[in-house]
Amino acid sequence: MYFYYVNFPDGEKELCKMEIRHLFGIDLKEKYFFYEDYVDVNRSPYVKYSIKIDAEDCDIKNLAEKIKTMELSYDNYKVQYISLFERMDLNKKHFVESIIGSAIKGKVAIHDPLIKVGVIDFENKWIVGQLLRNEGVWHIHDKKPVQYCNSLTSRVSRALVNIAVGKNLNLKVVDPCCGIGTVVLEALSMGIDIKGYDINYKVVKGARENLNFFNYPVAIKRSDIKDINEHFDAAIVDLPYGVLSVTTKKIQEDIIKHTARLAKRAVFVTLEDMKDSIEKYNFKILDKCQLRKAKFIRFITLAELNEYCY
Repeated sequence: MYFYYVNFPDGEKELCKMEIRHLFGIDLKEKYFFYEDYVDVNRSPYVKYSIKIDAEDCDIKNLAEKIKTMELSYDNYKVQYISLFERMDLNKKHFVESIIGSAIKGKVAIHDPLIKVGVIDFENKWIVGQLLRNEGVWHIHDKKPVQYCNSLTSRVSRALVNIAVGKNLNLKVVDPCCGIGTVVLEALSMGIDIKGYDINYKVVKGARENLNFFNYPVAIKRSDIKDINEHFDAAIVDLPYGVLSVTTKKIQEDIIKHTARLAKRAVFVTLEDMKDSIEKYNFKILDKCQLRKAKFIRFITLAELNEYCY
């Protein structure tokens, strides 16, 4: 069993919950949850850490005795107490780390430990186990050389990829309106087979520069969506809304129509609720949420072609 803790910036709570639903199949009620299997903590930008539960008890002293009985052992480890809901009490921290650390077998490494052992207490329960922290690998993409102020952030893009593919990293994905390639970057960093397209030559040039900068394969081409003939498992579509290019409702609906031709499953990012337009082209809405930044709202819609729904 694993314990997961999540957190999110203002305006991204709904997106976080939507991602957790499709990555873990859990309806998030609190900022933590339990899950039977391990999902790489670096997949989600909102999962901050996971603890592989090795022992638990209602009392810290009983937990220490249980650890001794189990002969729980780690090499080059350091115990770290994590306070979930209250300000850290240093006296409590030192006590917990001392009593648990002395119960564990193995060599302690105060500096540069190979293994961190997490200890948490909540709901009258103590939990101990290997602590796996999210390294925030997507942050490196924040330093891409070509950026636009209206582009999706790396964090949001990573969440959209997870919503599109769920646990299955082997899906074939397309971003037919890829812009400067933020979604493509995140998918490639997770080892996903993705191709990006955009109709704007200058934008494609910038996207390719971003991929080259991080030594990713050049997976982006200039193309109108109507000229893409390949078929994919999933699509991630940030519909154009007239900032870098002229757009109309007809153009947006044409993109939705061709998305239905390209992929059986799609995540749409829009500046208004386009439920009717999405359903018009044989998509069934599976999930949706709103992404907020100040007064700016994006609508995130997950849909699947009706013939594939069950």
